[in-house]
Amino acid sequence: NMSIRQATQYTPRSIGFCHRSTSISFNRSIYLHKGPRVEGLKRDPKEVFLNHNGIEYELNQNNIQHIKSYLGDKFPIPDEIALQIITHKSFGNGIKPYNEKLAAMGSKLLSLFAAKHVVNKSTATDAKLAINGKNLSILGSPNAKELPGRISTGYFAKLNGLNDVMFWKSRNPTLSFESSGELKVSSQLLYSLIGAVNIYHGKAKAEEFISDNIIKGLEQVTDDLVHRK
Repeated sequence: NMSIRQATQYTPRSIGFCHRSTSISFNRSIYLHKGPRVEGLKRDPKEVFLNHNGIEYELNQNNIQHIKSYLGDKFPIPDEIALQIITHKSFGNGIKPYNEKLAAMGSKLLSLFAAKHVVNKSTATDAKLAINGKNLSILGSPNAKELPGRISTGYFAKLNGLNDVMFWKSRNPTLSFESSGELKVSSQLLYSLIGAVNIYHGKAKAEEFISDNIIKGLEQVTDDLVHRK
């Protein structure tokens, strides 16, 4: 028969009282989905920050050079603001700095400049409303109404390559320039460009920028659009 002493000697080993540190690791594989959204699959975060042309959102010269070139040495702005100008709030769920507030400011500046520009033209002899040699009647014309508007400014941005690189999201980017939403986003880009010049150089300089770089070409675009209707 086993004595109590023997039992206490062997029992711990036999029933597993010996304490051993055990390390258990688990490997978890996560599939990061690319392409069209599929319910239940986690989207690759990198894909969220690619535009429709596969260009990654990033502060580099390739992304902002077209904006910097258009501004030239006369109206410089910081590189990070140039990136903000080409970024719409629809991109990346609005996580990155976008151009909405700059565009609101630029839109008002362009509207004011355009109004002053058209009334300062030579007054027609049959103008119904002319004050101090300024033809206020022209403000009601189709060209004057359309001049600072979304369609004219959107096409102007496209014709001048300002929307060559933009970060935005469309439900269907294969549609036309207008139907896909690209026109609206391009217009907002131009407004925000004016707004940024105003922030960094002041109102007088922003009006000089419009006068030097925008108004003549914008008038041509507007005239084509009005006659197209």
